[in-house]
Amino acid sequence: MEEIEKPIFDSFDIDAQLLPATNNEDEKMKAIRALLIRRIEELAEKDMEKLMWILYRVDVSEKKLHNALQGSTPESFAPVIADLIIERQIQKANTRKQFGESENDWNFDV
Repeated sequence: MEEIEKPIFDSFDIDAQLLPATNNEDEKMKAIRALLIRRIEELAEKDMEKLMWILYRVDVSEKKLHNALQGSTPESFAPVIADLIIERQIQKANTRKQFGESENDWNFDV
């Protein structure tokens, strides 16, 4: 969960202390999503350019974003984006797990 939470909070300047204390992974993910939605709404209202820059930086696919937002309502704008961000962070974490293990096997000493 840390590998998903930290990049999201760092990218969106969300204070991790806002998360409720819980050991339940589902509750924690719902809380992360709620905080992210609130921050996306705030950025969309005050600084759309910054929101787009962050989406680029966290590597959310423009095509997926466009397709997801086409069928959405204005009220679902932030939740749709939040879900795409979380999905992308999960993909990145899985890739790091998959390829990170063999990374330590490399030896460049000659």
